[in-house]
Amino acid sequence: MEIILKRDKKDKTYVASFISARMVRRTIEVSNGINFESLSPEELDKLIDYIVELFGNQFTRDDVYDGLSSKDLIPTITKCINEVVGQMTETTKGDEKNE
Repeated sequence: MEIILKRDKKDKTYVASFISARMVRRTIEVSNGINFESLSPEELDKLIDYIVELFGNQFTRDDVYDGLSSKDLIPTITKCINEVVGQMTETTKGDEKNE
């Protein structure tokens, strides 16, 4: 999984190659009850902090706010959540075949 942020007028790519089980739990925790159409500033901060944590604190909340285009903010958050949940779903699909 990757995110591209603008830093010092250049694009910088950050990679999260390992998603721990704890991050799956954290993903469920932060995404429950979130309505992307009516986010409060506090909820948005919580989601951005989650993205920072997901990428192993390679950047800060301010780096995301300053380095990500406004049009890419919600799609980026959604993509990250879906990738983590998607990995979990792919794993459990294999279990259904054995039943």
